[in-house]
Amino acid sequence: MVSALMIAGAVALILFGIRFLRKGLERLFGARLGWWMQRLARTRFRAFLAGLLVSTASPSSTTLSMLTVQSIQAGYLSTRQSLAVALGSNIGLTFTALLIGMNIDSYAPILILLGVALFQYTRTNKSRGTGQVILSLGLIFLAVHLIRQDVAAIIANSNPEDDLFKIIEIAKRHPIWMACIAATITIMLQSSSATIGLIIGLMAGGINSMEIAFPAVIGTNIGLSLTTLAMGWKQIDSRRMALANLLLKVVVGIAMMVFQEPILMYLAHVPGHTAQHITYTHTGFNILVAIVGLPLVNQVNSLMERILPTIKQEVETFGPKYTNDTPSDIPALALGQSQREIVRVSEIVRQMLDDLWIALKTNDEDKVRQVVQRDDQVDLLDAHIKRYLAQLGSLSQDIANSREQINQLTYLTELENAGDIIDKNLSELVLKKIKLGVDFTPEGWQELDDFYKKVAQNLLIADTAFTTRDRVLAEQLLRHKEYLRNYERELRARHFARLNSHVAQTHETTAIHLDLLTHLKRINSGVSHVGFAILQEKNLADPPKEIKTATDT
Repeated sequence: MVSALMIAGAVALILFGIRFLRKGLERLFGARLGWWMQRLARTRFRAFLAGLLVSTASPSSTTLSMLTVQSIQAGYLSTRQSLAVALGSNIGLTFTALLIGMNIDSYAPILILLGVALFQYTRTNKSRGTGQVILSLGLIFLAVHLIRQDVAAIIANSNPEDDLFKIIEIAKRHPIWMACIAATITIMLQSSSATIGLIIGLMAGGINSMEIAFPAVIGTNIGLSLTTLAMGWKQIDSRRMALANLLLKVVVGIAMMVFQEPILMYLAHVPGHTAQHITYTHTGFNILVAIVGLPLVNQVNSLMERILPTIKQEVETFGPKYTNDTPSDIPALALGQSQREIVRVSEIVRQMLDDLWIALKTNDEDKVRQVVQRDDQVDLLDAHIKRYLAQLGSLSQDIANSREQINQLTYLTELENAGDIIDKNLSELVLKKIKLGVDFTPEGWQELDDFYKKVAQNLLIADTAFTTRDRVLAEQLLRHKEYLRNYERELRARHFARLNSHVAQTHETTAIHLDLLTHLKRINSGVSHVGFAILQEKNLADPPKEIKTATDT
């Protein structure tokens, strides 16, 4: 009983080591693993190498599964690329098992000492991450060593007639059940390295039967693919990749099970002990999967597309979400609903501006056209909300509600004007820049981008102030409005100075540059009026002249 608990504790130590290893890899590499994978995975063979290299540098099956699934879901990798990456990472992940098979577990305390020294007594992320990885490997190897010792103790204290040996004989006669048990353990532990370490510890401890270890290794690899499938199930492309990887492993696994006897006879003549034969089987299995799967990536992907076709979802008709054709009989409730709808318009306008600026950076004509189409949504909601508020006007005789109606109509009108500026003015400027094939000077672009970011921030402040009616935000909004008006004049002066310096790029883009500043300022000026309305409502400030006339464009 005590020995069984010791084995369970050692398995827990493997799990902790794997988790600690994953955290160390994140500290050591950060986002660079994903960046390497995306940069390398251009062709089928390069994607395979990317998976092999990244998984060797990051020997954690959970980390690699999550990284691959997230790369697919973010659109960085196609299904074909990700399958090639998975075939490479399958092999790279066997690196830890190969180390375990080399009896390095005897030197685990040395690795732990070195890891603690780097992790505990250094300051940089790189050195601490390196120490954490070494410490994690030391803990994993120590756990395997403990399992080996405890299994040896159990074997030494058992008789040939005990239940343990009967169970071992049953396991030898039912390899499929052995593979299923190993797959289940891998799913529970969420780590192929942990399961392989457990198998090696059991075999090295005295069970010493490749007839049991062989199907267990195959089951471990299939269990890992099932774990990846569960991680990527929500998204169709990641589901296809994981299912394709699983299918290839099942096919190769069945073939190896059929030819188990000749394979084991061959392994008996290979130099090395049982632990090494286990790691050779583990690595060889994944190499065989890659040999079969890599040439068939396109065919397997096509098969997955037929098995898991893209479900065409009904396109939801765009329209109001919070209001309907007939306002509530309770004016306050109805105004609350119209306010939510106006905030929705604000979100669309802000997204239009953000996407248009991305299109300006990347010269993306398609994104410009998408932005232009979204102005139709703004116009549709604008017309609906104005009809809604007009109907509400006949229901409400309360002065506060009437003032709220006016404030909402005013802000909605400014948002609709901002949408029109983005649609009719800014979009045309972006398309003009793309058509002419010109670029801003580095200084000019930096100034434009900085001005855009400040305007975008003011749009968010205006939206929040309109929702919360916060006096502090309203005052901040008006201060920013005045600051941006002066800042726009300063930027114009800088631009004219570059013109006088006869910078060629400045001459090519001067009209676009100045018009962008003008229209961004117009958007900022319009939405900032909500700040005055809030302060006036609270009787906290007199209206500035420029806000009364609303002519500073």
